Amino acid sequence: MVTKSIYRNSSCLVVLTILLLLSVMPTSAKTVTYVKEYTYQASEMDSKLSSRTIALEQVKRLLLEELGTYLISETAVKDFELTKDQISSLTAGIVMTVILDEKWDGKTYILKAKITTETDELIKAMNNIRRDQEKSKTWEEMKEKTEKVLQEIENLKKEIGKGGREKVSQEKFAKAVDELNAMDWFKRGYVLRYSAKGHILGSTDKNNQEAMKALDKAIEIDPSYARAYAQRAAIYMESGQYVKALGQSEQAIKLDPNLAWGFNCRGFANTGLMNYQEAIQDFKKALELSPKYIWAYCNRSWTYFMLKDYQKALEDANKAIELDPEFSTAYFRKGRALASLNNFQDAVKSFDKAIELDPTYSWSFLHRGYVFLKLDKREQALEDLKRAARLGNNDAQTYLKKKGIQW
Repeated sequence: MVTKSIYRNSSCLVVLTILLLLSVMPTSAKTVTYVKEYTYQASEMDSKLSSRTIALEQVKRLLLEELGTYLISETAVKDFELTKDQISSLTAGIVMTVILDEKWDGKTYILKAKITTETDELIKAMNNIRRDQEKSKTWEEMKEKTEKVLQEIENLKKEIGKGGREKVSQEKFAKAVDELNAMDWFKRGYVLRYSAKGHILGSTDKNNQEAMKALDKAIEIDPSYARAYAQRAAIYMESGQYVKALGQSEQAIKLDPNLAWGFNCRGFANTGLMNYQEAIQDFKKALELSPKYIWAYCNRSWTYFMLKDYQKALEDANKAIELDPEFSTAYFRKGRALASLNNFQDAVKSFDKAIELDPTYSWSFLHRGYVFLKLDKREQALEDLKRAARLGNNDAQTYLKKKGIQW
């Protein structure tokens, strides 16, 4: 899809000038803010939209590079054995870029932006992505593609400046700018869904609505953007809209048959729709494409649980934990499988670990409460059920209401 703007002929080379306005301002012991300004000198080929798109991508790259330089000195990040480029790719999916000011005079686009991050939470979020093979792959590929497109834009400008095939080059240039713009909207949708200021927000209706709008824009610009469809599927899954999730994941797979994320989303949607055998095949395909895909193991564990094959559910949960010993959802799945196998003591231990890793997940409290009831530990059971109810769990609230218990 071509950018909706007119590019005029030009023999000019693009001049890029970076005006450094970097400041590191600790607003608390573990919070830093970086500010940068980027000036893009447009050629006659550029529109306001193309100039803004390129300037925005360049200023974001500079901000993330500076953040990477800072984080590489942190002991916890050193332990990850990541390069600065890898850190930049991972933080792109976590940290929100805020535009402070932008100016366009028809020839020059000046864009000033900042990022603010709580470093401890950022490092935790980076570690989560780093351990997830598919997420890590997504952001590494995104960084590589962004750099490739930026280089292509520069090459096309030089080609036209040397009297190259202007019409063909301008069409390629417009397509490259569209790719850059679509990726930016995808990144925005991802960050809106998961994080801001370097820490995980958790999905909320408002975040998901804003994320969906951003993904809609990405697909409007590039209808072949498979990952954007997979991301929309993931949002629909969270709200239980499994039919919509199925449609979006199928579109993602159609566009990219090698996208493990798409098969994982379709598997989850099929499980929600009680198409369990289809779901098992989807997760199998996801794992063929991405053998260390922890979410595929974790979600297949849920599918086996629904099929009442608790031993296989346990095996898949254990495999996910083996790949990521800090994966809270896998411990929850393991706890449910163990409880269904009447191994209540070990189930409690699994729920304990799930809660330690994620004390905001109400279902871990709910099901640990149920296990405590099985163990005749009523006081502990009620405390867990109350905690689940206070976290908004409807099942816990319904149970307590029937018993006439306040939470």
